[in-house]
Amino acid sequence: MGKDHPELSFSKNTYRSWLAWDRLERGSFRDNENPHTVEVEIRQAALGILCREKYFLVAEIEDPATGIVLHRPPGGGIEDGESPEEAVRRELQEELGMSITIARKLGYIDHTWHWNGREVHERAWLFLANCSDDPRLQNGETPDLFEGAHRRRTLWRPIDDDNGQLPPLCPTALSEALKVRL
Repeated sequence: MGKDHPELSFSKNTYRSWLAWDRLERGSFRDNENPHTVEVEIRQAALGILCREKYFLVAEIEDPATGIVLHRPPGGGIEDGESPEEAVRRELQEELGMSITIARKLGYIDHTWHWNGREVHERAWLFLANCSDDPRLQNGETPDLFEGAHRRRTLWRPIDDDNGQLPPLCPTALSEALKVRL
């Protein structure tokens, strides 16, 4: 980590927190002794991959700290005692108002991204969900996604987006993983 971001320095406590990623412990860590550190969040998430022809549904999310727009499939954090599959079902019900059938487990992607001033180390579990469960998706509609008080626009993003015209994906390796796994 330090060699990837030489401007960041870590105390022993922050380094121990970084090592917790190997054990997939959740939490948020900040080194209060060093004002140049970044808060690190360690989490697991479950994402629903809803495909229609050669496209998949993503929400446009804007980082509140930087204004950077990302594309991310619907889903969210896994709660204590919840399996990744239970989490993706709950999240899609909460965010899109739909019950889904899991067509296939696609595995996970370990990645790091930045959100709201934090560095997020995340294991994102991927589940291919059946679009025939919802008539809006069958018709190619893009339902709004609700996350708390936030309403987010969704769109059908090409799986094979190589032109770089769209915002970055989160996780960044998602497009390549989908090309291999679908």
